[in-house]
Amino acid sequence: MHFKESEGERATQKRQLRPSVKIIAAVLVLLLLTAAGFRLHAWMEQRDEARVMVLVNPWNDVDKSGFVPKLKTVDGVQVDQSCAGELSRLLADCRESGCSITITAAYRGREEQLMLFNNEVNRQMLAGRSADTAYTIAEQRVGTPGTSEHELGLAIDVQGAAAQTWMKENGWRYGFILRYPQGAEAITGRSADAAHYRYVGLSAAEQIYTLEITFEEYTGMFFTQEAEIIFQ
Repeated sequence: MHFKESEGERATQKRQLRPSVKIIAAVLVLLLLTAAGFRLHAWMEQRDEARVMVLVNPWNDVDKSGFVPKLKTVDGVQVDQSCAGELSRLLADCRESGCSITITAAYRGREEQLMLFNNEVNRQMLAGRSADTAYTIAEQRVGTPGTSEHELGLAIDVQGAAAQTWMKENGWRYGFILRYPQGAEAITGRSADAAHYRYVGLSAAEQIYTLEITFEEYTGMFFTQEAEIIFQ
């Protein structure tokens, strides 16, 4: 025998369904927000990696690059905020592995760079070298003001042979590359330097490390003449 539902029973059923509908709607909204968050995070990472892909060397100065560092303090030194998180992780992992690591140089302003450059010139002249030779050596070792990556806040100098060995093997995992490798002086315009590491982002660092090339060679492969990155 079929009994017709009363209006009251139908109303009760609708009220019972409402919480379930609300829960499903809330879950769907949460999933959409999570997906949007992942997309935003990926976009932010891509934007940050594109931002740090700026080439500074004796032929490309900081002012022309248009890069303005946004500084953040990590382990007592200042670096651009784009690499602050990875640098913190790098230092923690290096020390956890049992390797002591100290950063002796990071961001430097123009005045400090000028002082260091002049000190190197004077040091070379005191060693008996001519003014021209002293200037050339200082260019290669320190960099003239306006052409040093330290002014970007994207470069660090690491003290100690053990720490430098660890960095050479692992720095790329955190977005840092050995910037001035032995034998590449003609390409980089700088003397080989086992202490100097440059942040270029995780993707670029892995590719540069794998291909065993310099930053100059990498940017030549993936950038236009206007230094705009090409995403493929």
